[in-house]
Amino acid sequence: MISKLAEIVGEEWVISGDEAKLYSYPAFIPLKIEPPVVVLPGSEEEVISLVNFLNENNIKYIVRGSGTSLSGATTPTQGEVVISLTRLNRIYSLDNFEITVGPGLANFLINKTLGNSNLFYAPDPSSYVVSSIGGNISHDSGGMHTPKYGTTFDSIIRLKVLLSNGHVEEIGSSNFFDPTSIFVGAEGTLGVILRATLRLFPKPEVSKTILASFNSIDDAGKAVVSVYKAGVTPAAMEFLDKNSIIAIENTQYKANYPMAEAILLIELDGYSVNVEEEEVRVVSAIRNNNGEVFIPKDEEEKNRWWWGRKGAFPSFAYYSPAYLTLDANVPRSTLPTMLRFTYEISKKYGLPVANSFHAGDGTLHPLIGFDPKNADETIKAIKAAEEITKLAIKVGGVPSGEHGIGIEKIKFMKLYYSEDDLTLMRRLKATFDPKRLLNPCKLIPPAKNEICNTVNRIHTYLLEGDI
Repeated sequence: MISKLAEIVGEEWVISGDEAKLYSYPAFIPLKIEPPVVVLPGSEEEVISLVNFLNENNIKYIVRGSGTSLSGATTPTQGEVVISLTRLNRIYSLDNFEITVGPGLANFLINKTLGNSNLFYAPDPSSYVVSSIGGNISHDSGGMHTPKYGTTFDSIIRLKVLLSNGHVEEIGSSNFFDPTSIFVGAEGTLGVILRATLRLFPKPEVSKTILASFNSIDDAGKAVVSVYKAGVTPAAMEFLDKNSIIAIENTQYKANYPMAEAILLIELDGYSVNVEEEEVRVVSAIRNNNGEVFIPKDEEEKNRWWWGRKGAFPSFAYYSPAYLTLDANVPRSTLPTMLRFTYEISKKYGLPVANSFHAGDGTLHPLIGFDPKNADETIKAIKAAEEITKLAIKVGGVPSGEHGIGIEKIKFMKLYYSEDDLTLMRRLKATFDPKRLLNPCKLIPPAKNEICNTVNRIHTYLLEGDI
């Protein structure tokens, strides 16, 4: 097999042995499984040849980008060949409000390419510096600007997709039965994204940053709701609790935040007259909920505040060598309840927890620290995460807002969806991937006749454990 793969892409682009261990896991680190071989095609034609070869020989495979998946969606749990598309990173065209790119292009390179033009690409997940567009599409990634500009789904115009049978389909740009929605959020289980045409937005005339500090979690949560009740849709609204603030202020991401139980970082953008009116309403909403308002004194301070928020996740190393990152999406009104519960769970399991998340759209990101070298503590962290996710569903939320289901939350599909729903999903999967070769045993709980091998107790618990 390896010789055939080398024939398709060139010997230097086939990785096996110890070097393949680098592809044993994405950003979801509790489960590490070494793939038999990794292939890095350099063109769409090579990807097509690879998929045809693997399909003809009934070899399972998984498609991967930069490996920032936080749900284990690109962990090779079933001994799959890993196809990495990081070399497919071209920008093919820029036409008016559309840009067409390869799946391996890092998110931030789009706006870097646009430079000083009057356009920008809106989706900005925290990993935007390295996360690839193909992965963003496969997980329907969001980011800070989701409240106003939507998730990746809202910025997709057309897709070029390779199906498991070797056929290439160009889909999109239709108001009727647009099949692009099938592949957005499918986590690489239905096909391979070869190219994407994305929507660009005009840069706003002005933007305004407001920082609000609160002496209670409840007040901060109520302020989030009050901002929306005031008729304001912020471009971004980020929440940081005291634990996150402490971590950030003790790392290279130091932002000189006020020390408080919670802060909100709010961005307003648009035409100057509108932004001025929104600022008045937001400041009023904050003060009516016992918050203190701060305005950056200059551009440097504003950038430092946002840089601190971007560094909230890596700053958690202040508490723990590793962490789980949850992403349940809940109604904004339930934020105080959910936050208090995360601290109860922290005490129950004796694990550090910090909260930094997208308050504007209710996507929670509790970070739960654990030692990945300790299997018992790893499973304990997973159980803690499951308790939080179960409550999120109970209060009207969904198990994942942007990180995906992967292997981490696959059990929750049975809790959130009915068996009829899951049957329909399995039928869709079987239609696009009848041989079950493409990223099997992910996203959709396996049917009774589907065999999913497990490699250790952590994997077994993720796939089969009680919730």
